[in-house]
Amino acid sequence: MTIHVFAGPSLSRSPMLALDGVCAHPPIAHGDLYRLRLTGADAVLIVDGVYQHTAPIRHKEILELYAAGVPVYGTASLGALRACELHGHGMVGLGTVYGWYQDGRVVSDADVALTHGDADIDFRAFTHALVSVLSVTDRLVAAGRLDATAAADVVDLARDVHFSTRTNAALLAAADERGLAAPVRLVVDELRGDRLGDIKRIDAEAAVRDLLAGAAPAPPAGEVAVPLTSYRREWRLQHTPATADPAGPTERQVLAYAQLFLPDFPDRHTAHVFDNLRPEYPEIGFADLPPAWLDGLSPDELVRRRILAPGERDTLDEKERAVRVLVRTFRRRSGRLVYEELPPELAADLPELIRQSTRLLGLTERAMWVNPKFHPGDVPTQQIDDVFAALWRTDHLPTAVLDRGFRSLGEFREQARPYFMAARAVVALNAPRPADAAR
Repeated sequence: MTIHVFAGPSLSRSPMLALDGVCAHPPIAHGDLYRLRLTGADAVLIVDGVYQHTAPIRHKEILELYAAGVPVYGTASLGALRACELHGHGMVGLGTVYGWYQDGRVVSDADVALTHGDADIDFRAFTHALVSVLSVTDRLVAAGRLDATAAADVVDLARDVHFSTRTNAALLAAADERGLAAPVRLVVDELRGDRLGDIKRIDAEAAVRDLLAGAAPAPPAGEVAVPLTSYRREWRLQHTPATADPAGPTERQVLAYAQLFLPDFPDRHTAHVFDNLRPEYPEIGFADLPPAWLDGLSPDELVRRRILAPGERDTLDEKERAVRVLVRTFRRRSGRLVYEELPPELAADLPELIRQSTRLLGLTERAMWVNPKFHPGDVPTQQIDDVFAALWRTDHLPTAVLDRGFRSLGEFREQARPYFMAARAVVALNAPRPADAAR
């Protein structure tokens, strides 16, 4: 069995992560479980996870993995919280912090939160989590070095200091204001890394040992039904690697490459829409007259909603207008998604699409490495719009986006950002030179 451990500050520089049978990953984020091709011979231990600035791991992602036969455990930090939330639904909680969530002693994600560094400094913690303060005060009370009243006052003080600023200095400064200097200094001294150990680290290391030894509780028997919502379908597409390489492009990135760069993708998308509608509506595309529903919105209203370009109002006949409206408003049954998987129509081209997607995404990664201040997320929206409008030679981007199977300008921009550098290069290469323009 391989134990996939998602951990950061709780196991910073811990030798447990180097043990045989352990595969270490950074703190877990939304989509990470889709990137791993796990089987029932694997297990997942969630210790630390990111949130606030990055989407956190979703409950349905964990449930989907458990439903596929992969045991999922949680401990110490965000893992303990998720295990408590999913108690009775397949996830198994381990350790003291998990027990505190179960008992209601701690209730919030803020109770295990702290700020920490990146992987280059081994996710070293910069502040203290509230559960660490709780553990230390418990230990000092049990040893007779701190009375229960003072311990409660210290915990209340620590709770009032936001986790992002809960440093030793901040705790001591707050203690001076409340007349708690002596007990808080005692607690701060005990929080030093070379003392008896932080509760999050204690829980996490114990969980790894128990899983390696086969001593952890088995997941509950029985099946868990996980509704296949449009969001689950979207997450799968967004985060599942297109190849066996988890670091390679995802299926969504490969599809985005096709949507953005294949000149004939609008025609492919139109065919895809009709192929998906005809089983249920065999008359689609063959009627001599436009469908009755087309009269529900006037041409002016279709232009106002940016389903038709202004010039199309007068240049398209009724049947052409019906086709464009049908294609541009097509959605799956949920009403959200246009594509929920790589379409089978791309199967023959898939190896080349993956190769080109990998190459172009590599240009962006290279740009970020050369200029650490550059990030595609910072590119102004107008620049993205202008570059792809030039690439597609369109003067009405909103309808061009719909013709390429994006459900909105927002989705287009989100998928186009990683490819912006490549698109700009293509546009620059194809731009007429000054000498050519003068001829």
